[in-house]
Amino acid sequence: MQSIEKTEQLRFESPVFFCAGEPSGDVYAGHYIRLLKEDSPKVVIVGVGGACMRMSGADIVMRYEGMTAFGLSDSLAALRTHFSLYGKIARKMLSVKPKTFVAVAYPGMNLPLCRLAKRRGIKVYYMLPPQIWAWAGFRKHLLKRWADAVISFFPFEAGHYKRLGIRTVLSDNLLVDSLGKYVRKNRHKRIGFMPGSRKSHVTRNLPIALHLAHSIRRKKPDYDICLIAYGEREARELKSGQDLLRVVYEGRYQTMKDCDLIITSTGTASLEAAAMGIPQIFFHRLSFLDDHVLRRFVKIREYNLANLYYGEKIVPCYVSSNGNRLCHVLRDAVMGFLQGGSADRLSPNSIVS
Repeated sequence: MQSIEKTEQLRFESPVFFCAGEPSGDVYAGHYIRLLKEDSPKVVIVGVGGACMRMSGADIVMRYEGMTAFGLSDSLAALRTHFSLYGKIARKMLSVKPKTFVAVAYPGMNLPLCRLAKRRGIKVYYMLPPQIWAWAGFRKHLLKRWADAVISFFPFEAGHYKRLGIRTVLSDNLLVDSLGKYVRKNRHKRIGFMPGSRKSHVTRNLPIALHLAHSIRRKKPDYDICLIAYGEREARELKSGQDLLRVVYEGRYQTMKDCDLIITSTGTASLEAAAMGIPQIFFHRLSFLDDHVLRRFVKIREYNLANLYYGEKIVPCYVSSNGNRLCHVLRDAVMGFLQGGSADRLSPNSIVS
């Protein structure tokens, strides 16, 4: 059985190629790259990512837009796109001739790239590895063959990988650690919605968020309600999909901290809100396939990353394929909170229906 190591025990031989296929991966990779640059200023880092990786010193040869998929139905629909993107990313990676490849989340794209890199004699690390503790445990065999180590930011996850005999490196959660500096500056009553960054994710969850926002405005017109986006591209998509709420993306963390309540559909945003001590509600509308097929293979009953990270139910979690049911339970939960303006009004019990 392998031990859980510390991140400094890994060697990142230059050049290093990172591949982050989604906003949350870009955020974690950006924090990690910043530390690598501080320790080794001359290290050359290139790859696929977004603004966070670029600002941390990586040379972005391809942006992650168009890669993201979530759940079974999204992944099936994205297979054709993945095949095309795989060829583009593979060619860019091989042209760099990296000595180290770091896959970041997004196994649908990154696992095949790990296989390619391993076959070319490139050192392979998998950051934010596949959630085999939740489902699709067969991927442990792929990781054992194609990854030299996995890098986890979550103790519960690192422990699971350790028990499977996979070399596991537990890194400090740089994202969570960085959020403690924020203090509330704007005391105006505010509710922030974060319906996701993946297009299909937003398509299912945004209508529920808008319905809920309309209900809140009727009963609590003194509250400012906004949509909080990860970045400029996500903000444009949210603006194009509705005209009820203003969309904010600049100063995202400060905007979150200035909220009385965050209503989110993404695990990373939920963990961010928890780290900043912001009252929140998590919800997600499943697709038909995810609800009736994928859930049969899910091995855990906890859907929220913040609850998993902290090891207790601190975030109420509502997951269903029934949009009307979600609207009803969310409205009751939010109104219960607004009656008292206290996090104590939020039930810690998850409801999955």
